[in-house]
Amino acid sequence: MRISTIALASLRRRKGKALFLMSGIGIGIGTAVALLSLSGSLRDEIGSQLDRFGANIVVTPHSDSLALDYGGISVAGVSFDQHQLSDADVAGISRIRYRKRLSVIAPKLIGTTEVDGRKTLIAGVDFSSELRLKKWWRLTGRPPESPTDVLLGYEIARAVSAIQAVPGSLAKTDRGTPHHVATPEEIRITKQKVSLGGREHRISGVIAQTGGPEDRMVFAQLGQVQGLLGRSGQLSVIEVSALCKDCPVEDIVAQIKQELPHANVSAIQQSVRARAEAVDRLSRFSLVVSAVVLAIGALMVFTTMMGAVVERTKEIGVLRAIGFRKTHIIRSLMIEVVIISAAGGVGGWLAGLLAGRLALPYFTEGGAQMELRLSLAVFAVAVAMGTGIISSIYPALRASRLDPSEAVRYV
Repeated sequence: MRISTIALASLRRRKGKALFLMSGIGIGIGTAVALLSLSGSLRDEIGSQLDRFGANIVVTPHSDSLALDYGGISVAGVSFDQHQLSDADVAGISRIRYRKRLSVIAPKLIGTTEVDGRKTLIAGVDFSSELRLKKWWRLTGRPPESPTDVLLGYEIARAVSAIQAVPGSLAKTDRGTPHHVATPEEIRITKQKVSLGGREHRISGVIAQTGGPEDRMVFAQLGQVQGLLGRSGQLSVIEVSALCKDCPVEDIVAQIKQELPHANVSAIQQSVRARAEAVDRLSRFSLVVSAVVLAIGALMVFTTMMGAVVERTKEIGVLRAIGFRKTHIIRSLMIEVVIISAAGGVGGWLAGLLAGRLALPYFTEGGAQMELRLSLAVFAVAVAMGTGIISSIYPALRASRLDPSEAVRYV
């Protein structure tokens, strides 16, 4: 009689307990698969959202400066050997090996001009990339469409009387004093055009108050500002948002430096670290919870197998009495456990995928998708079989050591 035949016959006789063990392992594996699948999808979504929060790489012109000191008195420094960024550098960044990992490349030219007679900063930008980079901007009005459209920062818009707060919009400060609050819904644009450097431009929209330098700036089309400032083809800075969920930002910085040796390329480390820490914490949490659930499943297998050894004392004793060796008994029990564990692993993988797909809409907002990964299926079955085998080693050894004489009391 073959040992595998004995193992299969034993499973058929004890279908209830086999299903119980299979369910226990399946629940543990299903929980782990669901958590790992969810964490993978959430990790992708978190990374994508963080990548939309702004630039994490800044490219600026390279220059050497010399600090002047005379008689203990500091004099303004002198910059020399300064290299100017140009439109061609944007194309250079688009040629790097990791170009597909770049989310946004936003070139800028910054200078000063007069807005209705007021001296202020002006930034020439490519609005299609700038608005994708500055997702936190809230606009009253609409994005610029024509070359002569401009966006005004909140402070400069108020200074040139281009906006007006909607009456009745009141809030309280920390001291309880009511004041008008200007938000996209609570201000309206009262001025249609503004003069920039003697040229008339249309006010397309106003950026809600950010508390940053944008409040005091005017944003116009890059080509218009280059012509206005007489700096055709020149740039002041290039901001880059890199998709760094699965690649070190240092590699992208190194590639940009190689392509633009005349520029300073630096990574905003706080942004990169925030992304990495958020992803790592999420992954660690999923792994810990999965390990706890699998440990509970292993304890269930151990307890059930110990009970099965006591219950099958007569059967094991008879097999030992008719000449079965200890290794035969161990192999018979292990075959049962492997079959149950493999079935539980497959069932748990399917249940985990289903649970993850059903739960995904409650944890994400951007319509993230859950990928069907074959490697996760192999991992689930392997972990299920490993958990079952490890949990059954001691019960199987104990069963193999039963004295054949134990069978006599049942004959």
